[in-house]
Amino acid sequence: MAAMGSCLRCHGRLFLPWWAWHGTAVHHAHPLGHSHFHPVPYVLMEESQGRDRRPVPPQPHPSAVLWLRLGIGGLLAALFIMAACWADITLPCFRPYGMTGFCLLMTGACLAGITGLTLCIGLGPWQKLQHLAIRYRALHGWIGITTGTLLSMSFLAGTMTLFAAPLQQWSQPPLPDHGALPLADIPATLDQILTSRTEDLPSIFPGLHYRVGLKTSDTATLSIPTGPELPLGLPASHILISLPASHTPSLHQLTLSPVPTFIGGLHRRLGLPLPENWAMPLVGTVCLLYGLALLSGVILLLPGIWRHLMSVRLLGHSRRLWLDLHSLLGLCSLPFHLIIALTTALFAFSPLLYPVSSRHDGIQQATAREMPSASSLLPPEKALSFLHELAPDFHPLTLDYVLPPHGTDSQAERLALHAPLYNANGERSLPPAGQSYLLAEGTDLQNPLIGRDRGAVLLTPETGHLIDSQNLPGQQTPARHILTWCLALHFGSFGGEFVRWLYVALGLCGVGFFHAANQLWLNTHRRRKPEQTSCVETPATLWLGRLSEGTLLGCLLGLCGIIAISPLMTHLTPIPHLSSVSTPDMEHSYQQTSLAYHGLIALTLVSYCLLPRALCRGIILALAAFCLSGAVTIVLMRHTAVQTPLAAELTIAFSFASLALWAGSLLTLYRWKQVAPTGR
Repeated sequence: MAAMGSCLRCHGRLFLPWWAWHGTAVHHAHPLGHSHFHPVPYVLMEESQGRDRRPVPPQPHPSAVLWLRLGIGGLLAALFIMAACWADITLPCFRPYGMTGFCLLMTGACLAGITGLTLCIGLGPWQKLQHLAIRYRALHGWIGITTGTLLSMSFLAGTMTLFAAPLQQWSQPPLPDHGALPLADIPATLDQILTSRTEDLPSIFPGLHYRVGLKTSDTATLSIPTGPELPLGLPASHILISLPASHTPSLHQLTLSPVPTFIGGLHRRLGLPLPENWAMPLVGTVCLLYGLALLSGVILLLPGIWRHLMSVRLLGHSRRLWLDLHSLLGLCSLPFHLIIALTTALFAFSPLLYPVSSRHDGIQQATAREMPSASSLLPPEKALSFLHELAPDFHPLTLDYVLPPHGTDSQAERLALHAPLYNANGERSLPPAGQSYLLAEGTDLQNPLIGRDRGAVLLTPETGHLIDSQNLPGQQTPARHILTWCLALHFGSFGGEFVRWLYVALGLCGVGFFHAANQLWLNTHRRRKPEQTSCVETPATLWLGRLSEGTLLGCLLGLCGIIAISPLMTHLTPIPHLSSVSTPDMEHSYQQTSLAYHGLIALTLVSYCLLPRALCRGIILALAAFCLSGAVTIVLMRHTAVQTPLAAELTIAFSFASLALWAGSLLTLYRWKQVAPTGR
């Protein structure tokens, strides 16, 4: 009885129907020594067999299959883009929209291409998100390590392009006194200068072009550009006209810095030392892969999104820290990154494909016309009243009076001036070379701006009749307004100064996002030895780590270095009359800036090859802080740090940035000194 009582646990059957117990008997060995058989119910057998039949999670794609799917996705994306060109050429409904319709079609094609790439990688049966995420894991990491450094350099330079115009003003020397003229006196003053010594006018003035920079409601500055200019391109030198108390106009020639233009080109080319027309196909491809990495990253994050959402694990393995930082920065700024990937693909592919689908005639050649006097043109105060009636919320900043013959806006001219190849206005962004025009540029706090920091409208300078208002905020067609919002979301050209500084924060978070992705990949691929708790560097992770970090810090040092020399590349020279105007070689200055930047990057990479990584990090941060502090000191000594509100903002921002770089350098060197005998 005791033995049987002790075996109640074995004989206690489940309360199941009689038909459920006619299963297979299973031998059971009791601890007390006796043995007997128990029948196994059909229910439990079916459950165990169901567990055995549970589908095995899919494995990652083999390399050959992954490359094949990626190639098919690339062909699908190219097919979408070519279909957009075909629709723009063939379908009559898109013809009235011109460049606007083409840009919207290309934006939709790029979005479809990114989506098609993502779907091609993940196609196949899956039951859980974890199973789907496995297919994207390897590709997501390889896209990150191959494009992360380029994108981080582009984002770092992009934060500076938000201040392209303020940086140019910040670099200027003190301007002459009495530079602001009454609006009513501008035509007479200009006629006095142009007619005093007409025979001495140099050949750099094929046509009259003068700029009225509005200061207050009734005063403005007056200048004459000495060469062609395009938005974000190399600036021409300007002849500044001031009117002292003697009422005799005085002239000064202002040579501007090429540094803002170089930083803008660096941002557009992803830091590649290539001509822009060569770099654009690669930039477009990188942006499609960038979009694929963003969507695949979301898929990788979804299975465990609630476990570590908005948390950063500072303790434990460094891989967890980089994973949490990468996930947090990517999740918080995902819409921003998607917009940047999509619009940059548009900027890259449109200049290459729009000439193929263009149906417009070329720009007309200049025709010989007698140059009218400035007093016969529309006075500035009357032009401002026309603009106020046309768009009450539009606040003009400059009025450009351009008389024929004048320059054209072509891809060859944009390449020569290092301006962006993308042009939202197509081939007709400017009137024909034989037609005069009045270009008014300004801001509008109530509407998005199609340019980086301003909108524009074209008028006839004789009568003030409207020529083109497609870039005038608040006066656009629905299609043009949609395109303007797409571009404004890339440039941050809406919402005023708050959005500008918000985009600075998002850009710097993007740099951290890509750097964390590189560090996560390197930590994942380091070799772990059984007898050691820490991972060991392989040759690939060692040199890839030095290359990625060295390139990023080299870009930082290069940007700080060329910002330091920017005030030294601007000159203000008094001239007695217009015949004394000289044409500065801006291309040579641009090449000097490029040489200085790439020399600093080469110096950084050589240092990372020869010295310990932590020591290099501290030295490069110290050099960058020294350059930025030197730039602020030069501007303060020239008394131009606060000559405009934007210049004052930039001075404060550079001062705080230099302090942060000094603190980072000292902290890095202190930590390296503590572990110097055993540090890397």
